[in-house]
Amino acid sequence: MDIPFYKKLLSYFYPVLLRHSSGAVNASLKIYLYRNQFQLTTPDAFYSDGDRYRPAIEVVRNLKLFLPDVKNMLVLGTGLGSIVRVMKANGFNPNYTLVELDEVVLKWAIELLDEDIIKNIKPVNADAKVFMARNTDKFDLIFIDIFNSRVVPEFVTTPVFLTQCLNSLNPGGHLAFNYIVNDQNRWEGVRQTFTSVFPENKIIKEDINRIFIV
Repeated sequence: MDIPFYKKLLSYFYPVLLRHSSGAVNASLKIYLYRNQFQLTTPDAFYSDGDRYRPAIEVVRNLKLFLPDVKNMLVLGTGLGSIVRVMKANGFNPNYTLVELDEVVLKWAIELLDEDIIKNIKPVNADAKVFMARNTDKFDLIFIDIFNSRVVPEFVTTPVFLTQCLNSLNPGGHLAFNYIVNDQNRWEGVRQTFTSVFPENKIIKEDINRIFIV
């Protein structure tokens, strides 16, 4: 996206609206530029913040010793590709499969990512539940970052879906899952289910986010 210099300058003082659209999934989508980073928002949620996106930063920080060996990565819930930007900022650029339900969001993500990254990306406009049920590929790293507003869809936390993710990992592969705690009882249930599928894990606390690292 070609952004006028004055908008870049203004973005260091307040968010500058760059695009506003709607799709079949999200009735209202906006892209802002803030301090030279792209932010994706809906009326009640905030989905991307360039390479400042804290869950992606925590994933990379906690898996940094493993990341040089990552050849291919699956991202379920693309947003504007913040995990890709954080990986690149830390010197990592594997092959990516980006799965995103909202066609508009996926289109914007591809348009905004750097050209040297695009050649390594396979975009997939699909429901993650359907994609994983049909997937036969294996990945070194999987990042699950799926939300409806600020809520993780229920299918994401089921043993069936998590087991499909487990079966899609290469030997020695890793998985990260970003979750927002809205209800403490439900969170405890999610934690137990996740641990039943991935017994060896650790949980990173980032405000109301809980990031599982396998």
